[in-house]
Amino acid sequence: MGDVLTQSQIDALLNSVQTSGNFDDAPHAESAGDSFGHGHVHVEAVGHDKEKKYRKYNFHTPKKFTKDRLKLLRSVYDNYSRLISSHLTSLLRIGCEVELFEIEEQRYYEFNNALGDDNLLAFIGVELGKNGLEEDPVLMVMSNTVMYTMLDRMLGGTGEAPYAGEDEESSSGYTDIEVAVYEMILGHVAPIMDDVWQNYLSIKFKYSKVEANPNLIQAISIDEIVVIVTFNVAVGETQGQISVCLPGSILDKVFKQFEQVSVGGSRKKENQTRDEKQNIIRGIENSILDIKAEFGSSTILMEDLFSMNVGDVLNLNIPKASEVNIDIGNKPWFRGRLGVYKDNVAVRLTGLYKEQRINNAGGEDDE
Repeated sequence: MGDVLTQSQIDALLNSVQTSGNFDDAPHAESAGDSFGHGHVHVEAVGHDKEKKYRKYNFHTPKKFTKDRLKLLRSVYDNYSRLISSHLTSLLRIGCEVELFEIEEQRYYEFNNALGDDNLLAFIGVELGKNGLEEDPVLMVMSNTVMYTMLDRMLGGTGEAPYAGEDEESSSGYTDIEVAVYEMILGHVAPIMDDVWQNYLSIKFKYSKVEANPNLIQAISIDEIVVIVTFNVAVGETQGQISVCLPGSILDKVFKQFEQVSVGGSRKKENQTRDEKQNIIRGIENSILDIKAEFGSSTILMEDLFSMNVGDVLNLNIPKASEVNIDIGNKPWFRGRLGVYKDNVAVRLTGLYKEQRINNAGGEDDE
């Protein structure tokens, strides 16, 4: 028991900490007796007006998808919200506004527990490339107020929810006709996801079926990671939400294919750039250009031109050993000297052509 401190030793230790640590006595520090009696010591430093905030992280259920991947989903479904907004407006003939509200990673049981017994859960099949239909479907659910407003409008009503202002649970559920109309609406809304994904991957979304009791249906493994995309919806005067549940198993394959497409696309782009350069060089190599050596120029009268005969000589006013211009495609490119090569008149290139101009001082400048 030699390691156990007495009450007086504990009080002395606490007093020495308070004195040497430059802390005020009261009200920032509790007394030694009170601290010991409650099983803890509370000491607050002077000069720290704001406490530093920390974000909680659950190590039991760590995040599966990075911020970059969630950012990609946000970009995709932000475009989706604009497309279904205009599509529902044209379908219902009433003003509809859809806005992306939140993208959150959860366990499937959290999404399932938030569903009511009277919600209709839509199943949307997913095809990734040529792999066929995926085992886990994408799930979509609309709040009852929004759904009843859409149904009322589709059945010839004014677009007012029959249960507006009342508790959604007070509704008596959907009739067979309303379920059929609901399925028709989903048949228009679900395939729009194809358009927002086509800039990234080849994915097909097709409406499959609707279930009336979502809590009794095990569509996805209860502990599987899912991403919930929530939209705020305004149909006329009615406010509500649309939630889309993306299974983690599908997102894993989507992101894997996206990375392969990104890497393959960059390599393909490099190969295309290299091939384009080679094609350009080949095209230049096979091009035909006119090359001519311009010895000089002279101005004569039309009378002298008409009286010229074979053997006459024109004075070009250029010294014999002077350089001449070599034109390629009617543009001067090189300078050269006259000579003979294999008993033929030839021109030896001596350098690049530099255009001369007369400056204001009367001299010549070379560009």
